[in-house]
Order: sequence, then C-alpha cells, then structure tokens
Amino acid sequence: MSNSLILVGTQWGDEGKGKIVDYFSKQFNAVCRFQGGHNAGHTIYKGDEKFVLHLIPSGIFYDHTSCFIGQGVILSLDSLLEEINQLEEKGIDLNGKLKISRYCSLLLPLHAKIDQLREDTKNSIGTTRRGIGPAYEDKTARRSIKAFDLEDSDLLESKVNALVDYYNYQLETIHGSDPIDNLEVLQDLKETYQKAAKYFGDVTDSLEAIHDNGGSILYEGAQGTLLDVDYGTYPYVTSSNTLATSVGIGSGFPKSIYADVLGVAKAYTTRVGAGPFPTELFCENGKKIAEIGHEFGATTGRPRRCGWLDLVALEYSAKLNNLASLCITKLDVLDSFEKIKVCIGYELDGQEVSFKSRLLHKVKPIYKEIEGWNQSLNSFNAYEDLPAQAKQFIELIEERTKTKVSLISNGPNRNDLILR
Repeated sequence: MSNSLILVGTQWGDEGKGKIVDYFSKQFNAVCRFQGGHNAGHTIYKGDEKFVLHLIPSGIFYDHTSCFIGQGVILSLDSLLEEINQLEEKGIDLNGKLKISRYCSLLLPLHAKIDQLREDTKNSIGTTRRGIGPAYEDKTARRSIKAFDLEDSDLLESKVNALVDYYNYQLETIHGSDPIDNLEVLQDLKETYQKAAKYFGDVTDSLEAIHDNGGSILYEGAQGTLLDVDYGTYPYVTSSNTLATSVGIGSGFPKSIYADVLGVAKAYTTRVGAGPFPTELFCENGKKIAEIGHEFGATTGRPRRCGWLDLVALEYSAKLNNLASLCITKLDVLDSFEKIKVCIGYELDGQEVSFKSRLLHKVKPIYKEIEGWNQSLNSFNAYEDLPAQAKQFIELIEERTKTKVSLISNGPNRNDLILR
C-alpha cells in the first residue's frame, strides 16, 4: 500500500469527491489538485458552514496539510482570489499553506466571454460557460499566458496583445460583438496577479521534498472519468484528462503515478449538460433521486440529470484508472425506494455492447432489480450492521467492477462515513 493516494471521480463528475478528499486530507501531509479549472465544485461542510471550493484543495481546512495547485490546472486568478477571500473571512489562514505552480496557464475573463457566446449557439454542448475550453485551447495552441509570464512586463504585454487580437477577430467577425481593449486586459491581469503573487512557486520541488522526507500526498482529481477529453463521451466532455494516469503531468511530479487510486462513485448516476446517458430516468424515480440528493450543480446551480447506477460505465472507469478501491457516496439517497435498479449491460439492435460503443446514445440499459432496504442508513457506523439489501447492492458493485468498496457515505455530513 502506497503512502500516497490519487482520488478520482468515476462517473460524469459530481460524485461527492469534496467530502471524501476532506475525509482523507487529515491523514496526509499534502493535497494537490492536478487538472481541470474552476468548473470543479467540491462542496465541504465544516460544522454547520458550507464551503464550495473550485480551485483550492479541500485539505486547506487542516493546519498540518499543505495544499498545491499543479501546472495541469487552468487557473482563473479572479476565482482564486474570490476563494481565498471566502476562506480568510472565515478565519482560515492560507499563508504558508497554499502553493500554486508558476507553470499554470491562466484563464482570463475573455475566455469566459468566448465560452458563453459559443454556448449561446445551436452547437452548445452544455459547458459551465466559465472559459475552461477556450483556455485549454490556448494552452494546446501555445497561446497561453502562463503565471510566470507576469514576471516579465515586456513579454507579458506582447503575449496579451497577441491573445487579445486573436480573440477580437473572432468576436467581431464571427459573433458580431464589441472588441476587447488590450490595455484593459493587461492592467487587470497585472493588478490581479499582484494580489496572488505570494502563492506562486515551484510545486514540483515542493512535492519532491515532501515525498523524499517520507511524507504522504493526496492527489485530488476534478470532474470525472467519463468526462475525460480522450476516454469520455466525446465531444460531451471536459477539456482535460481526468484519469488517474494524468497525475504525473498535472502535478509535475512523476513519482505520483505510483500512488494507489481510489475511485469515487454515487450510488446512482448523474450528469450535467448534454451527452449520452444510458440510465437516465424521465419518471418519478428520477425526480425523487434529484430531490432527495439535492442534485444541483455546485458551480452552476443547474439541475443534474439523474438515473440508476450504471455498472457498465463504472467497470470501464475502474479499468481505466486501475482502481485499488472504491468509495460509494449518497447511498442514503436510495433509503426510501421499494425497488432499486442497477444497469448491468447495454443492448443495441439485439446485441450486447460495451461502454466503448460509439452509439452509446442509442443503447438500452439492461437492468438487475433488487429489493430496497426501506430504512434510514444514517445511523449505521459499521458495514456488518447494514441491512442485507444494502450489502447486496454494495457486493453487486464489487462483483461487476472487481474492486473492493472500502468506504461508504451514508449522509451529507463530513462524519457520515462507513469504513470497511
């Protein structure tokens, strides 16, 4: 067993990773975000207070835990400062606890503007409209403004002018929108960076020092496996690689790939935005899951599409991430269902197909129905004491994914967890 851990979502995001990262953070010397942007929304309850963290790792609530944002993250300085202010207002001191890679590509307000204009067209794919996609495009096309560019005024001005000119052409010729002022973008970027400059440094060296001194590191993934830009339901995906295997590049620390991998999955399935969803429910059961589970996006507030647990997709995720174990969240949401269905296969034109099918939007789910437990699970502290039907549900997951369920969330509070 490695002394470090990679924690990833195994569905279409929104699996409740924030609570699980928070639970594990107290056991680690460091927590590192390694991909995604501020489209991630990890909800944490500290006592009666609710926090939604978009960029800063959930370990920030523990005095002994250092927090890092790796170079694989697309960084919005505005969102970062908003989050820092939120935490400081609640008495949480980030000085000496937070370090951000100088190699991060920056997300500017112009990226969000472009994203919103694109989403307003008929070709919308249901993004969070926060500019993540355009910012990743710039990174791949070598247009990005990196955090370290702000250390050189002449270079920064040249890069800002080139970037703004590129987008102004699109704004005027494609969208018929007013152009962006180059100087305004430059000044805003300089002012915003100065407020956050003390948090930037070399994340790779810091992680290496912690590792070499015997420390433990928790690597926090964002979004979910089925939103991976290469292995997800393309093109209805995010713009980064969300798999555990992307941790070495995103953290800047190659030895991170040797950490164990914990996958997080809900006891049912949800997704936000467009794209195929084989087990989606359009009946009262779907509405009931959404209502009990409070299924609204932590970042956007959008209602999530809800459906039964999809074990075909979960098995796919388990293999891709080489999971060592699984955490099942929101098991208590199913407490009042007389019957519970679990998808164990897909059918297309009379043939059984896998999750890799390019016709995923046409498949019909094959369900196994099990009896519900019809009682609250919130008071249970040990797996052995759970109702037989609840244990049958968990063991069905283990059988199909060939992965042990080591942790179960049976309520919304940070301590509502059953460890196996």
